[in-house]
Amino acid sequence: MGNRAKLEGIYIPVVTPFNKDESINFNAIKELTKFLAGNGVSGIIPSGSTGEITALTVEEQIAVNKAYIEAGHDNDIKVIASTGAYRTCDVVTMSQAAESDGADGIMAVTPWYMAPNEKELFEHFKAVHDSIKLPVMMYHNPYYSTCLMSDKFMAKLYNEGCIDAVKERQADVYRQQNLRRLTDDNFSIFYGYDVCPVETLSCWSDGWVCGTGNLFPKENSDVYKLAKAKKTAEAMEAHEKEIWPYLHLFSEADSNGNVLWLQIIKEGLKLRGVDAGYSRKPVLNELPEETMKRLKDTLKFYGYLA
Repeated sequence: MGNRAKLEGIYIPVVTPFNKDESINFNAIKELTKFLAGNGVSGIIPSGSTGEITALTVEEQIAVNKAYIEAGHDNDIKVIASTGAYRTCDVVTMSQAAESDGADGIMAVTPWYMAPNEKELFEHFKAVHDSIKLPVMMYHNPYYSTCLMSDKFMAKLYNEGCIDAVKERQADVYRQQNLRRLTDDNFSIFYGYDVCPVETLSCWSDGWVCGTGNLFPKENSDVYKLAKAKKTAEAMEAHEKEIWPYLHLFSEADSNGNVLWLQIIKEGLKLRGVDAGYSRKPVLNELPEETMKRLKDTLKFYGYLA
């Protein structure tokens, strides 16, 4: 539906590198973008969950998006700017800024905390969609936003001109199959988790938004390309060899019961020689010794650390 460019590919929701004083490290943005582009990704999504969206002001979010847009295009990859916010007016403002700055699309997570009802969600995304000419990807992440949608309502948002794509974080392969039945082939369905990309990419999805791809971009790009080429057996084998060995870093808790996934990504990138900067409080820039050991051992397994 509509004539906006269809989104597809493997996109990395990039981290936001901060300096020690919590200011934004714009030089690190250039470095990280070059690293990801050189490892085969289709594009990047700045200012998302992995980009610490809730730690950014509206003005900072616009600035981070702009910096990544410029760096992405300098490296011949696409940039979908995350413009999510609770207030509709903020999403419109940031989406219009992203369009002016040259983004290839925008992604907006559903408003959080006080979860809106279906009528409010419809009006929210319709206002955003009507304010720009870029493709609009809705980010459905009920775990963080508290907003859980049905397949029928998501399809309605597309069929009635409020969105052009969805990042489906629930990662339920059946839901994505059902979404395809309820829409048409112009609706871009993005798998939004890390564990079963081959199944959905081989059948119903158009793309993959992969957070752990910050640290392992080549491995995830390899699997994506095989799956999209319908080389399912090869893709499953690649997933087993290239992705499965590191997943324990993001699924197994430490002795304190924590899975410090953001710190693991940033520390891991530093170990790989890429400046990923620091995080903003309340996120603490520290990893327990046991987690750091697992991280180093995993990077050694992949040959990224001596």
